Amino acid sequence: MNRLSILIVATVGTVTAHGAPPTSATPTLPPPTNAPANGKTSISIQEMLKTGPTQLKMHSLMMVLQGNIKVDDSYLPGLLICAQDQDALLRSTSARILGENFIANQENPNQEVLEILTQLAQDPSADVRFNAAYYGLSQIGTITPELAELLIDIAANERKPELQDRIIIALANYQPQVIEIFDRKLSGNNSIAYFEIYEEFTGSEPENAEKYLDMPSSRPHLIIVKPTGKDASTAKSSLIAALEKDGLKNPSVVISGKGENFVLMLTTYITRDYQTAKAFLTGNEKFPIMQDMWLTPELEIQIEAIRKTP
Repeated sequence: MNRLSILIVATVGTVTAHGAPPTSATPTLPPPTNAPANGKTSISIQEMLKTGPTQLKMHSLMMVLQGNIKVDDSYLPGLLICAQDQDALLRSTSARILGENFIANQENPNQEVLEILTQLAQDPSADVRFNAAYYGLSQIGTITPELAELLIDIAANERKPELQDRIIIALANYQPQVIEIFDRKLSGNNSIAYFEIYEEFTGSEPENAEKYLDMPSSRPHLIIVKPTGKDASTAKSSLIAALEKDGLKNPSVVISGKGENFVLMLTTYITRDYQTAKAFLTGNEKFPIMQDMWLTPELEIQIEAIRKTP
């Protein structure tokens, strides 16, 4: 498998990585190196989260993620401060910890945490948004209409499979409200984005679905194919010819990788083209599908970086 394929396989289904965790298991940290000799011998994690420098705050958060520290309400002030820090990694890690410890499996989720996670679900950072929704907002036992709409908006905007699956599960017992929200969204701007996920959330197509099929997709679809043939150029030409025969005009197919480890990357920009290509490739022994995903901005950046690497 080539490097691009490995990257894509590793990316899909992966939650947020925060680097290698520290090895320390003690619930306190040493004082800063410029502390006086008669000063504190240690600083509590709770205090470090509130007042420490970015590096030590991150170290403290990673100790929590490792399971070395059992979080209780005494950690909440510091976690809320970190969740609003300028550093995106601090916000992202704090969002996960807040969700796991103060929202998930809680009969009465902490309202202050809920408000912060609602803000973080709209953060400029994709990792922050993901963690706030995946570990927090989608784990609430009772979903209000306002939260249901926010979760649907998140699913329509993010297009990350593992997050969308979790939101679908969270809303499974709220189908009347979900359908009402989707039907209302379809009458507004950017309705194509909601059409694209409508069936996955409701189990049926919306009325007048045909009118959406020739609209430009809200974002491209990427299908990774591993042909059985050994020659990349021949496989590419053959796939393009087959897709054109099925009605696609000028299919966007590129080769990634060298030698026999190549894959073909098919990108579609119209809903009907995607449906046609997916129907042709599903179960196709000559062109088996390796990956089928929305081409998110983050994934585009990763793919472009890999393609530029010698």
